[in-house]
Amino acid sequence: MQLFGAVLLLIALAFSAICEDLLYKGYKLYDVQATARDQIELLQSLSHDLELDFWSPPAVGGKSSVFVSPRKDELFRTFLSEYNVTHRLSSEGVQKLIEHERDFNEILNRKRRNVSQNDTIPIVSTNGTSFEYFWSLNEIYQYLDMLARKYPNLVRLFGYGKTYENRSIKVITISTAGKVNGSRPIVLVDGGIHAREWASHMSVVYLIYQLVERSTENMDLLNNTDWVIMPVVNPDGYEYTQKDRLWRKNRSPINGTSCFGTDLNRNFPIGWTSFGSKCSVGYAGPAPASELETRALMKLMKNYSNATKVYLTVHSCGDFILYPFGYKNEEAPNKMQLQALGEEAAAAVRAINGPKYSVGSSAALLYPANGSDDYIYENLNVEYSYTLELSCGNSNNTSIFIISIAEMKRINREAFEMFKVFGKFAGHK
Repeated sequence: MQLFGAVLLLIALAFSAICEDLLYKGYKLYDVQATARDQIELLQSLSHDLELDFWSPPAVGGKSSVFVSPRKDELFRTFLSEYNVTHRLSSEGVQKLIEHERDFNEILNRKRRNVSQNDTIPIVSTNGTSFEYFWSLNEIYQYLDMLARKYPNLVRLFGYGKTYENRSIKVITISTAGKVNGSRPIVLVDGGIHAREWASHMSVVYLIYQLVERSTENMDLLNNTDWVIMPVVNPDGYEYTQKDRLWRKNRSPINGTSCFGTDLNRNFPIGWTSFGSKCSVGYAGPAPASELETRALMKLMKNYSNATKVYLTVHSCGDFILYPFGYKNEEAPNKMQLQALGEEAAAAVRAINGPKYSVGSSAALLYPANGSDDYIYENLNVEYSYTLELSCGNSNNTSIFIISIAEMKRINREAFEMFKVFGKFAGHK
């Protein structure tokens, strides 16, 4: 009987693995280029009915990547043709890209751990920090713990609440004064609010590495500036991307449905709307600030708002530096200053032969949508608030979120150039 039960368990596990492997079989990725704002508005208005998943945000004259399910593909192509929207099929092998990334990461993991195949305990070495692979949530948290132990005069580590699945939401502060008490200007940074945007998590971890392990080289960012960083806003979602690579939301259950997850960036209590299906990728939640992760970030913002000079929320991807407003078509009172600082950050990326970043308000460059940058800007009066939509990789990249290690290392360097601009500005403001 025990043998029979073991066989059933093995069959169930195998079936589960197959289901996960085939999760995106038949899905297609399209490059869409809208030439007018009304085309973008049409795409947005149909996004819920057509179950469209925008991997990079649509902008007038710019390329957007749209992920489409097999059952909506024909209807989507009909819509594009009827409204003369320029498009091309970018990839119909996304599932294979996911499998390749998973297999490649597993090979690197085995090599890195140098342990038996059955041992899956991740280890972050205290002898050196490697950015040759994408870190798991456990590895990121181990790294933060190690920094707090190794650099007690520079680093403090806090828990800022728990997620639905009872994971900690960790915050690291970095200050040459030891404790961040609001006496010096603060740069507040968050990453990983959208689970699948692995480049966001890694670029923020790379920032932490530069500020702490290479603090001597980056003292100009620390002499008169404190840093408050929440590297993984959405721990449950990030962990779940190990099963579903393209998962975006958190993992709280949605009442009255069999669906899970809220888009945390749409859950902020500014310009909130309940429009769309509860199961959609952009579902804003049952109420404003309904989610534990949203409230944790709001609490962090409020606690440090008086001294915060710059707020940066890091996303992927699109080559954009965005500032308020996103939820309404109005200009920010300090638009000129926001634009100038954003352009300085964009120029820093170009100076190391990086891509050209577009700078502007979210609503003007893209489409109206609320988010954390609007919230901290309007509700907590942080005057310099930005969303960084990092590079999607090289011009031939068709995978958007599934970025090679070589590309990720370059994106880390480019993001750090932007962080340096904002950090120096905060310290001299």
